[in-house]
Amino acid sequence: MRYFTFLAITCIILSCQGKNNSHEAYNLLYSVDTIIIESNTRLLDLKRGIWISDLNDEESSINLYNSFNHSIDDVNLDRLEIASNLSFEIEGPDGTGEHVNSFNLLKNGLLFIKSFNKSAIFKTNGQLLKKIDWMNAIDTKGLKYGEIPRNEMAIGNGELNIFGLNYNNRSREVFLDVLSVEKNLVERYDIDAEKSYQNFVLAYDDPKFRTFLDPYVFMSSENNLAIISHQYSNEVFVFNFEGKLLQTVHYEPKMTPKRARDLSGMNITSNEQIQNEYQKLLEQVRFGPPVWDRLKKRYLRLSAKRVFSEIRKEDSLLPEIEDVTVYLSIFDEAFNLISESAIPELNTEFVKYFAKDGKLWVFQNFSDELGFIVIDI
Repeated sequence: MRYFTFLAITCIILSCQGKNNSHEAYNLLYSVDTIIIESNTRLLDLKRGIWISDLNDEESSINLYNSFNHSIDDVNLDRLEIASNLSFEIEGPDGTGEHVNSFNLLKNGLLFIKSFNKSAIFKTNGQLLKKIDWMNAIDTKGLKYGEIPRNEMAIGNGELNIFGLNYNNRSREVFLDVLSVEKNLVERYDIDAEKSYQNFVLAYDDPKFRTFLDPYVFMSSENNLAIISHQYSNEVFVFNFEGKLLQTVHYEPKMTPKRARDLSGMNITSNEQIQNEYQKLLEQVRFGPPVWDRLKKRYLRLSAKRVFSEIRKEDSLLPEIEDVTVYLSIFDEAFNLISESAIPELNTEFVKYFAKDGKLWVFQNFSDELGFIVIDI
């Protein structure tokens, strides 16, 4: 294992304001370490930036999907080494499906795995325990649901609920659908009341090549809650595990806009226009999802603004990036904004990050070796 410490303590004095609350200015102190995991010659799958991964409840290890051999690598974050590997079947009675989109860890050593057109609960030995049947579930109108969400997450402290993001590309809509596995019922929630998805879709019907570039909607389980957030607007939707909306968070950041200028009313007439508008969005702000720091009882969230050069490689969607400024926002347990600061040691917010032991761990690929930039605030 290897450690590199490369930053002295930085002190920043901020005046911060949370939702309907004012907070006195105070010093934000942080230090940064770089950590690289000892792979022991095992080839880890880093090509998708470990987005398909999950931190265990003890925060002692992170499990990473490995598409090279359709398995899950258990990486011990205390010993900084690979602890074990779990193998799964693609086809057959215990098959997960070929293309795994996401997975998350459940209680009692179980896993929920979502592939392209199916999802199910598995044991760690690869045995399939229960398939999730969205198609035959009943919605609130008494009709068959008849769809499969694009993204899914299984959570619950007893009764299992599956949270799914369902998209309608034609109408540019996104919904949160919550399936009660026990009751076979689906409840739908509007998570785009402010058009933070709909008004940021970039689409053009070229006869030769149709372009549809839609913003990310993040869905995660943090602090025994389900958290939904948007890429270009900073509101946060907080649900309990039963699917009840508890809170919609709005806050006023000082260092970035709270929302990029949306594209409502804009007539997209070319793919070149899509490239230009996408660049403008990234120059304003892009948000990552909030994560919960259970040791210090706070939420942490990254966001960023970009500066592009005039150099564009052939067939590239965007010009080369000249500079990225990444910001860290800190919230209390009620999602009041406490503080924010630029973090010069980070070069992107669009990366997997999580809180462990009161620190923010941000994924970094060090020449195809798994690493993290660890920020102690």
